[in-house]
Amino acid sequence: MRIKKRYWIAGIIILIVCVVLFFLSTMVKNWLVKNSESLIGRKLDIGELHFNYAKVAVHAKDVVLYEANGTDRFVSFRELYIDFSPWKLLGREYSLSEIRIDQPYVQIIQNGDHFNFDDLLPEEDSTRVAEPDSTSKAVKFSIYNIQLTNGEFSYTDQQINNHVVLNNLSLDLPLIAWNSNQSDMGATFTIGEKGKVMVKALADNQTRTYQVDVKTTDVSLNPVTNYLKDYMDVSSLEGLLTSEIRISGDMNDLMNITISGQGKVTGFSAIDGRSEKILSAPEVRVRIAEVNLKTFHFGFSAIEADHPHLVVARDKDMTNLERFFLPYFRSDSIATVVADTTSGAIETTYAIDTLRINNGEIAIADHTLNRPFNYTVNDLNLTMERLTGSSERIPLTFSARLGNRGTLEGKTVLNMMEPMNLEFDGKLKRLDVVSFSPYSEYYIASPVTQGWLNYDLQVKMSPTSLVNQNKIRIEELEFGKRTKDTTAIIKVPVRLALYIMKDVNDIISIDLPVKGNPSDPQFKLGKLIWKTLGNLMVKTAASPFKALAGLVGANPESIERLQFELAQDSLTQAQCAKLSKLATILKKKNELVIEMVQHTDVAGEKQLLAVKLAEEDYRASLQGQSLPADSLEAGFKAYVRQHVAAVDSLGMGKACLQMIAASRVDNRFAALLEKRDQQVRDFLVTSEGLPENSVRVSTADLNNLPEQLRVPEFKVEVSLK
Repeated sequence: MRIKKRYWIAGIIILIVCVVLFFLSTMVKNWLVKNSESLIGRKLDIGELHFNYAKVAVHAKDVVLYEANGTDRFVSFRELYIDFSPWKLLGREYSLSEIRIDQPYVQIIQNGDHFNFDDLLPEEDSTRVAEPDSTSKAVKFSIYNIQLTNGEFSYTDQQINNHVVLNNLSLDLPLIAWNSNQSDMGATFTIGEKGKVMVKALADNQTRTYQVDVKTTDVSLNPVTNYLKDYMDVSSLEGLLTSEIRISGDMNDLMNITISGQGKVTGFSAIDGRSEKILSAPEVRVRIAEVNLKTFHFGFSAIEADHPHLVVARDKDMTNLERFFLPYFRSDSIATVVADTTSGAIETTYAIDTLRINNGEIAIADHTLNRPFNYTVNDLNLTMERLTGSSERIPLTFSARLGNRGTLEGKTVLNMMEPMNLEFDGKLKRLDVVSFSPYSEYYIASPVTQGWLNYDLQVKMSPTSLVNQNKIRIEELEFGKRTKDTTAIIKVPVRLALYIMKDVNDIISIDLPVKGNPSDPQFKLGKLIWKTLGNLMVKTAASPFKALAGLVGANPESIERLQFELAQDSLTQAQCAKLSKLATILKKKNELVIEMVQHTDVAGEKQLLAVKLAEEDYRASLQGQSLPADSLEAGFKAYVRQHVAAVDSLGMGKACLQMIAASRVDNRFAALLEKRDQQVRDFLVTSEGLPENSVRVSTADLNNLPEQLRVPEFKVEVSLK
């Protein structure tokens, strides 16, 4: 009976243990759910919890850990399975033979320096690790067959209003072990609607190195937008990233990381703060030779963009590009101040073997004029090679079509060590200048109605010397009628100068060499070129006949003035020849207006006219009587002496002025001036056939003439209609 009783007791104990073990998972689940808020400060739900005592495994389903508000999910999973290997404890190794998680969900919310899991962290510094006991035996651990399927990770940055979701997260990790030769890991997940990411990692515990291969397909760039707003005025960044990147590192030197591989972005576009697309490209490709985060070296085999489209718009305050990068320049100025207070910083180096733009387009708009200027640069191709921070010769070639009409091509050599060492050779061919009429209207109040510009530009510059050749050729340039633009502030007579500079083939050729010293603080190449060109046009407009005389093979000074003798009232053959040359010039330059302004020596003219009037009176007193020439001269002197006794002391001219009534002299003088004007006008219009609106003949204000203009002549001037 005692033996049977002993068996009964043992059986009951075993039965109780079995019952407890059978219900232990339920009791543990209920206890954890009930006491979760007192244990960890958060509400916890567990759908099912099972212990497999034979395999020493835990199996949980429908586990949810809530946010601090007790309503929203913080962490959850549909199923968790952990299989422990207790027998390896005998060898001082902690080992799990399998970890399997299905449909895990994690939500991270950041607001500045605070996260939604801050309340789960202990207040004390839990990151401090006790010093290892070197006398104790090494502890090993191993985790086999780690699998994660259909996971989701949600991250929200409330400060910049950015939300990122990683869907369909999958992880396949064969082994994580301490003291093993190597560990392999593979992970796949999706980002956004199309993005896919595949990660494969290999850790070699013997060489203490690791290698991570990351492959992305159609990963959206949009989640990066908010992180760029500190540097750019960007409202949206679009594009899909596809890449194959390899990351290699050293476990003993965490900063010794190198990155290589290649990638491309398709459908790239950047939208600025005004919701305008500022830059776009169907495809941008990058090949990374080596990026080393320890040495801060960034090496690229090639950076290439296909059909990029850039919008450049100029407003009253600034351009859209300046506005787009304004946050960067603000932050950069702050960073510069901070950087100046530090020392020992690692120098950043870079190298780009090839930088290429294929068939680019630049849309240019200027909203600062009286009417908008819109222009397009098409088929832009640019290639730059061997770009580094220490390169002394960086070749760059470029070509483009301008406004679908003109072409631009050239090459330059840059020097990164000495930027002032520069070589440039560019050619602009057949540029239609009509497109730039908004500028001519704004600055000179005249539209361009026709013209093609060709421009050869060569620059060779060192820090102390510059030689610049400018060869300009303008074909068939025409201006329209003056506009009512009140912004025309350029005082240089550009229209007249350019028109006069045309040759017989309607071509303007300008060879404009410029030299200077770039080390001079006042030196500006563009300003120097325009100043030299402006001076040339001023001289041309001020002395037009130096350019026009070549059209008729004449001396410029010979056609600038049409000289007369005092009291001359008819044109001589020589004067007619000069007027014919002027007419020939106007026939070749039919947009010119010739203005003949008469001035003379009033006193000298009137004295001679008074003598002529006195001679007429003397002849009338003879009543038709004929006398020899010497008798006429003697008789005329005697005739004048009868009226003015002091003729010998006064002279014949002044004596006749006293003798003849002033009104008669004035009338004859006025008639003489009018007759000269009419003869010149008639010769140019009637005899030479010039249009009336091409000829202006007038008499100057003779009462206020300076001394140097008191000679009988017509001063010739030209202007545009």
